[in-house]
Amino acid sequence: RTAQTSLLLPNAVLFLICQMISLPKIRHKDVDKENGINQFFLQQGENDHVADEVGFDIAFMDKPSSSSTFFTFFINSSGPPQIMCLSILYTLSFGSIIGVVPSVITTQYVHIHHNLDMNLTCDDTDTRQLASCVDGNGEGLTAATVSSFISNVIQFFTASLIGSVSDVVGRRRLFLIAQGISLLYPLALVLLQLYPMMNPAWFYAANMTSSLISFITISLSAISDVIPKKWRSSCFGILFGGYSLGFALSPILAIPLSHFEVSLLSLILLTGGFIYSIFYLPETLSKETSDKMRRLRQAAEAEALNAAHDDHNNNLFIPSLSRRTIKLRRNLFRPFREILILNRNNFFRLLAVLAFFSGMSTSGDQTLILYYVQQQFNFSDQDVAIFFVIIGLLGITVQVFGLHLMTEWLGEKIVVVVAFFFGAFHNCIYAFAATKLDIFLAAGIGSVTMMAFPTISAIKANNVNEYEQGRIQGALLAVSSLASAIGPITLRLTYEKTRGTKYPGSFFLVATLFYLVATLCATTLPNDQTNSLNQEQERIKETSCSERSLLIN
Repeated sequence: RTAQTSLLLPNAVLFLICQMISLPKIRHKDVDKENGINQFFLQQGENDHVADEVGFDIAFMDKPSSSSTFFTFFINSSGPPQIMCLSILYTLSFGSIIGVVPSVITTQYVHIHHNLDMNLTCDDTDTRQLASCVDGNGEGLTAATVSSFISNVIQFFTASLIGSVSDVVGRRRLFLIAQGISLLYPLALVLLQLYPMMNPAWFYAANMTSSLISFITISLSAISDVIPKKWRSSCFGILFGGYSLGFALSPILAIPLSHFEVSLLSLILLTGGFIYSIFYLPETLSKETSDKMRRLRQAAEAEALNAAHDDHNNNLFIPSLSRRTIKLRRNLFRPFREILILNRNNFFRLLAVLAFFSGMSTSGDQTLILYYVQQQFNFSDQDVAIFFVIIGLLGITVQVFGLHLMTEWLGEKIVVVVAFFFGAFHNCIYAFAATKLDIFLAAGIGSVTMMAFPTISAIKANNVNEYEQGRIQGALLAVSSLASAIGPITLRLTYEKTRGTKYPGSFFLVATLFYLVATLCATTLPNDQTNSLNQEQERIKETSCSERSLLIN
């Protein structure tokens, strides 16, 4: 009953979307039948991963891989609809304060370091040009860059480890912990406005703490648990489309509300999402997969521990170590071992390079763009709202509908190439923008870039076993985090050189260069490992007539 109740709101939202595009409704018993086929195959003692994938493909072999089938399967699944609704709440909360943070932080630094009157702020166009506000904006920009660097370094060390842990303990528990930690971010922003002399370092400390457990890693892993390979990129697109919807709606909240009120609203929204998750968020990782991964990990750890202990005891030049000491060392270096999944083959290494270079550009844009446009173009709260509405609405269109159609028609490889090309193009427009309209145009074009990350995530998920989903998503995010640590600093240092020139935004050309490198690398991706349609056709060819008869019966 609890599981059925938890599906009411997510399914209602997605049902309306399906009705708008005239999609037929699938019955629950059809999904139950398909799940039953998979379960029957598993009970025959076959390999879990192969059975799940092949079984699903055979069950749907005579059905068209259409948008109707995909959307109805997504609606009836347990986990993804709830995660999508939580992603909307998550981005409504954080998106509503994105435009508030630069003004609040700038004002806070001005009050503390430049003795500005407590009754004045740097929110208005007139006061924003004061020398103290300009200096405060620079301090806020530097603090945001340093905070981003530290947060991403933390995420680099923890993302792959947390993803690997979730393969054993499940997704739900870590999801709740991540949500609980994220409450500190809006809470710190509320406290900053209650105490004008409070150091903004507390706010950035809360921001860095929230990077310990990644909301995105757990979400992608949970979706991979229940969605078949050929629809993972589309489903990841819906997840990020939920983020886009939140970003499209959230700045509108900031227009009628004061900075303090919207900060308080952000905290309330996150708290509501946390309470919803406690009661209604299901566990997507099956007990069988969890137990299997636990046995594999324990066996591999015991073997590695015995080998390391024997090596130390047999080597006369190395002091003998106890098993406890060796185990402690292995635990300390475990984050590095988990991320080594990216070094499994040349294909994974190439995907890691794509994630790194695109991540440097994306993180640089996200960290610096608001500070840049507020200082150079005098963006108001209304301008920021328009900016994010453009990104959000186009992001929904691109990720929910465009990504699915392009994946089916062109394949994941072309999707990644196109996304990176548009990323380079929109950074060029940022670099030479002369008006607010140019910034809005660049933001709209940049929405196409949003297809890249969910597609790369799906490609990696399609090329690992079902019990490695958390580990691979964590490793991918770790690489993106490393890029996100370097990207903003690189663009920030370049901005210091271009700030006083005719084109102060030319530092965005560095981001363009990163995207072009990623585009060239994407063109070398092998089709057989990249495109899910090719993988599906190969699996169907390899399925024998006897297996087909068994599944159909």
